[in-house]
Amino acid sequence: MNKMKKSGLTIGFVFITMLASQAQTTDLWQVNKTKFPDEPAIFIERSEVMTISIKGDSLDVYTDQKEDILHLKEQTEGYSSRHVYGSHFNQVKDIKAKTLVWDKSRYKEMNVSDFKKKNDRDDGIFYDDSYYYAFNYPSIASHNRTQLEYRTLVKDPKFISGFVFSSYMPQLKTSFIIKAPKEVEISYSMLNDKQGVVHFKKYEKSGTVYYEWTAEDVASLKHDDGSPSIRYYVPHVVCYVKSYTTKKGKVNVLSNTDDLYRWCYTFIENLNKEQSPEMVSIVEKIKTESKNEEEVVKNVFYWVQNNIKYIAFEDGMRGLTPHNGNYVCEKRYGDCKDMANLIVNLLDIAGVKAYHTWIGTRDLPYKYTEVPTPLVDNHMIATYITKDGQYIFLDGTGDHTKYGFPSSMIQGKEALIGIDRDHYEIKTVPEIPKEKSVMVDSISLALDENMIVGKGTTSLRGYPKVFGGYELDRAEEADVKKYVTRLVGRGSNKFYLDNYTVSNLKNNDLPTKINYSFRIADYFQKIGDEIYVNLNLNKDYYNAFINVSLRKSPRELDYKYTKEEFYTMSIPSGYEVEYLPPNEKFDNELLGYTTEYKQSGQTISFTKTFYLNYLMMQPDQFNDWNDAVKKVSEAYKESIILKKK
Repeated sequence: MNKMKKSGLTIGFVFITMLASQAQTTDLWQVNKTKFPDEPAIFIERSEVMTISIKGDSLDVYTDQKEDILHLKEQTEGYSSRHVYGSHFNQVKDIKAKTLVWDKSRYKEMNVSDFKKKNDRDDGIFYDDSYYYAFNYPSIASHNRTQLEYRTLVKDPKFISGFVFSSYMPQLKTSFIIKAPKEVEISYSMLNDKQGVVHFKKYEKSGTVYYEWTAEDVASLKHDDGSPSIRYYVPHVVCYVKSYTTKKGKVNVLSNTDDLYRWCYTFIENLNKEQSPEMVSIVEKIKTESKNEEEVVKNVFYWVQNNIKYIAFEDGMRGLTPHNGNYVCEKRYGDCKDMANLIVNLLDIAGVKAYHTWIGTRDLPYKYTEVPTPLVDNHMIATYITKDGQYIFLDGTGDHTKYGFPSSMIQGKEALIGIDRDHYEIKTVPEIPKEKSVMVDSISLALDENMIVGKGTTSLRGYPKVFGGYELDRAEEADVKKYVTRLVGRGSNKFYLDNYTVSNLKNNDLPTKINYSFRIADYFQKIGDEIYVNLNLNKDYYNAFINVSLRKSPRELDYKYTKEEFYTMSIPSGYEVEYLPPNEKFDNELLGYTTEYKQSGQTISFTKTFYLNYLMMQPDQFNDWNDAVKKVSEAYKESIILKKK
């Protein structure tokens, strides 16, 4: 009898617990539906646990990742498809996924069984060793939950990267944990968390040290136009193994930049042992055409630009090791490492010293001096040091880039220059000033019945030439004309490009020039005896205000530049000038302009200079930007008034 009573109590307890669990689940959906009325889904939890252990003389590293998503709306089919990514260095194992289907106050599990492994081929990559497992969750609907867990084996502890706490959905809870023996020395840095969103604690238990970062109620990440990589502004932790101690003693992994460089150098130390006859012939020809050493460097750089096609490779260690120069020269293609090594190899044949150089593009916000790990770089170039100590950064992938200019994507970045096996230098690539990237437009105008007709010459120098070159160097004439129309088009959507010619496109030492003629219908106004003409045909950033209450991310620009415009307009016969707008000038650290109007006989001239002077605009600069935009937008509204004599 007592056993029966006890059994009944147990069953009753389980039943009550189940009811409470179901009520909590219903409450979970209702609370979060109210809390996030515009969100289709949220992470109940997203976590990653990294386990590091010492196995013999080496480290064993793997991560366990989990996510639990609650769907708040019916229209969430876009969340049914899921990819889990892996590569040679990060091998995915043990994927498990399921949908918890809410049915009559309880969940029913529907497991995913079909995981398809596919190559992750990017359009810009010839060969890529990365892959992904693709699968679909069944029954994606409101109230339902989708859960995923998998393990990633990290083949080399140098490739530990850290954790980003922001995501495309709100997160009720997110966490990153590292578990490592106390004999393993971990370095870590928490970045972009001025608000203290992420909480950290470190503790030891049974000889294992735990590093634990957690955050709750993390808002979804909203994309803003022109935003840089999210690592510039979202909370994330960067971590790496400095060293570990075995019975044989201490083993450095990435204790400082010296360790990183020694590892990087292993990928280039055995290159270029042979010199093909073709390479020797190429160098000899270049030397006969060059007056001095620096001309040899320039001409080698241009030869690689013009003759080696850039094709990216990502294939395990091949993604880190360049091909020998003779191989690249013979095949006439290669990735950034191959092109950099070929430049070094050709210059070595010419008796000129150049250096392999590792660098991160502006997608990566890190410095070698702060984070000595492979996370810092994703690119390779060559460096030449002139006799007077100038550092010339040679990026063979930068088509149309003038000698002496770095490619725009490495401006302001630290370069790790490999001098020899034991020596290196870290130099910061300069940001190219706005005065060296200039667009100049000279235009003559006339009023013809209801149209403006004109002829112009556009000159592109510096980065405008580089970026314009990518667009103009196309096979399809229709595509080229569309770009020229966008480049020189002005006034209104009734602008029509009649014809154009392009010169100096292939000569990187001269500005690209575009001569063109055009017409714009219904641009000016006739009111009684007066004609109103606004010569601000090109209104850069007109009313381009930033909503400071909504935008939280920085704004990035490819390059700083100056735009100069020179207009001359013939005054129609029988008319005279009644009003010329005042000259104006405004300067700040982000944006500036000048306008100047003059009359000489029957001709009006209008000169405008406009510049942008930032690569990364931070949120605390948005108000200054808006002030500048307000002033330039007001200046754009000024019109010339002509009156019948």
